[in-house]
Amino acid sequence: MVSTLADALPAAEFTEFHDIVIDAPAADVWAALSATTWADLWLTRPLVILRGLRPAKPDTTRGLLEGGPVVPLYREPGRYIAGGRIARPWKPRPELGPAVATLDDLAAPVTGSWLKYGMDFRLHDLPGGRTRLSTFTLCQPTDEAARRAFGRYWRLIRPFSGLIRRDILHAVARRVQMSLGPGSHPVR
Repeated sequence: MVSTLADALPAAEFTEFHDIVIDAPAADVWAALSATTWADLWLTRPLVILRGLRPAKPDTTRGLLEGGPVVPLYREPGRYIAGGRIARPWKPRPELGPAVATLDDLAAPVTGSWLKYGMDFRLHDLPGGRTRLSTFTLCQPTDEAARRAFGRYWRLIRPFSGLIRRDILHAVARRVQMSLGPGSHPVR
């Protein structure tokens, strides 16, 4: 059984990693991550609307891994969550590939030119009751044609992808700050 995104996509060629240290215990950070919605993403919302993937009206109920570019595939509550998908995101209207429900599904071979991709969030306890929240994005083309097509697309969207990941991390930190009350500064 595959239990991390990196295990599911060991040959990922396109990757990015971002993290943030939050001055709060992992339980508080997990609660904030679980409660963060697409409407909380100040920088991401306009980008997603421009891409035509979301309605202009923000969804205040849908969690980050629900109905977004990835579907939830694995959870270790309080510590780790991974989502993924198989698609052709380089198309003007992204084409969805074979459905996946687990990391094992994502790891399984598929035929045709697809991109297997995912994003995870991991919480690491730090001294002093702090938590490092990290996110890793992995993209693994299934063949050379997908590699070329996605490579062109990645060069275009890579800066925005990083911006979205950082926006997510800061939205979680803002949620932690709201839960801790006025005057708190959870990000270091």
